[in-house]
Amino acid sequence: MKKRIYYSLIGLALACVLILSVLLSLLFHRAAKDQELAAIKDYAIAVSELVDSGVTGDFHFSDYYGTSPAAIRLTIVSPDGTVLLDNRAAVQTMENHANRPEIAQALQTGAGESLRYSETFWNQMYYYAVRLDDGNVLRVSRTVGGIADVFAVTLPVAITITVLMLLIANSIAHKMTERVIAPLENIDYSGENTVVYDELIPYIENINHQKQEIREKMAELERRADMIKAITGNMEEGLILIDSEALTLTANNSAQNILGENMEHKNIMHIYRDVVFQSAVKQCLAGEKVEIQIERGDKIYSVFLSPVNSGGTANGAIILFQDATQRHKAEKQRREFTANVSHELKTPLTTISALSEMIGSGMVKDGDVKSFAARITEQAGRLLALIDDIIRLSEFDEGGVQKESTVFELWELAETVIGPLLDNAAKVRIQLMGERFSVSANRRIIDELLYNLIDNGIKYNRSGGLVTVELKREGGELCRISVSDTGIGIPSQYHDRVFERFYRVDKSRSKKVGGTGLGLSIVKHITEYYNGRIELQSKEGTGTTVTCYIKCHS
Repeated sequence: MKKRIYYSLIGLALACVLILSVLLSLLFHRAAKDQELAAIKDYAIAVSELVDSGVTGDFHFSDYYGTSPAAIRLTIVSPDGTVLLDNRAAVQTMENHANRPEIAQALQTGAGESLRYSETFWNQMYYYAVRLDDGNVLRVSRTVGGIADVFAVTLPVAITITVLMLLIANSIAHKMTERVIAPLENIDYSGENTVVYDELIPYIENINHQKQEIREKMAELERRADMIKAITGNMEEGLILIDSEALTLTANNSAQNILGENMEHKNIMHIYRDVVFQSAVKQCLAGEKVEIQIERGDKIYSVFLSPVNSGGTANGAIILFQDATQRHKAEKQRREFTANVSHELKTPLTTISALSEMIGSGMVKDGDVKSFAARITEQAGRLLALIDDIIRLSEFDEGGVQKESTVFELWELAETVIGPLLDNAAKVRIQLMGERFSVSANRRIIDELLYNLIDNGIKYNRSGGLVTVELKREGGELCRISVSDTGIGIPSQYHDRVFERFYRVDKSRSKKVGGTGLGLSIVKHITEYYNGRIELQSKEGTGTTVTCYIKCHS
């Protein structure tokens, strides 16, 4: 703005100087021309008076011969137009002048004038003619200077004046620009202590109003941005926004953890080079919604890609990573559980069906009916135990276990559990050791935990082996239940899987002892129900120790 004002002032001064120079030149030309014409006219009258008075004396036309364009030309023309005398041309070569305007006018009125171009001297001439007393016409003429001649004379002066005026204008323009701009540069937009032009006050008030609106909107945008950042930052799902060129605009912490690097302003195609993922990104940027699954390490993610459309064109995309590992594991466990349940239920049902059919068809001798009925009862008991265990696991899965608790002595409960199991432990000894203390818990659930641990210790023990049940208080709310056996043990490669449903290390032995494969899984669920942890120590051929740490409020 400062330069514009400065250059405007300089341009205005230059224009004024040029216009003034042209006008003065025109005025000078007009004044000089009028003065020159008047001098020629006076000269013609003076010469005619001399000729009429007969006072010629030493006056000779030859004295006025000259080659200068400004030299005066004298010509005497007879009434018939014949040139009698001329001081600048040979009369023999001159044509008749009767048709010359100034000659014709002088013959009629006594005097005549004309301003025209002379083909003889190739210049503009002024002619003034006076009729003499003898009837001849005296004509005086002279070259008249044009405007170009005036400009040629005044040009150096004009240039000098122009330079001086520009120097003066430069100084004045600089100072005027500073004075004009100073109030604008020192504007206090708060409206206080501001010296400014009155015409700008409405604009300043409008600017202040707009500034206030902008501040409010910026504050609102910052608040929303902080809210969005807080929401996306705490999301477990990974969220990425990309533009139409697949450059990452923003990515939350979860997304960066999933893909393992800072992604801002990087091409998502270069960050994760999986072929399926890159194809999905291209489809999404083409305007399609896409859903895929990818694996990163030990995690499985469902990836949802949605285009961001504007005017019918995808200007970017939203990519959402959702951890589907547990869902996939649960689905896998469900399929395995369904297959295992079907198998486990089918075996006793098939046995019961076959034995019942044989008894009903009379194929069984009377003496064998009792043994067949015993086998049916055994398989039915196995079936009921399996169904009961499945129901128990379902209760834990669905959170249907009752929260009620009673105060009881854990030692007495252990003795109650051990009693019935002694009949199945004819070749195994069971010892109870540790501390006596009371706990506040669901008695039935703790009973089931003890039963499954001790029953497993008996089933997978050796003949003459020992099962040790140890109860101990661990701090104010934690109690330790440890069951050890001297049985066959579990190979180390199976330690992580023994708590899975229906998993058996030795399937042939499990079928022989009649286990359902759900005991340790139930124990694990009960321990987790009480916010505890379970530990397994086992060595093949030596024995196994299962320890449960559970929070039982006393």
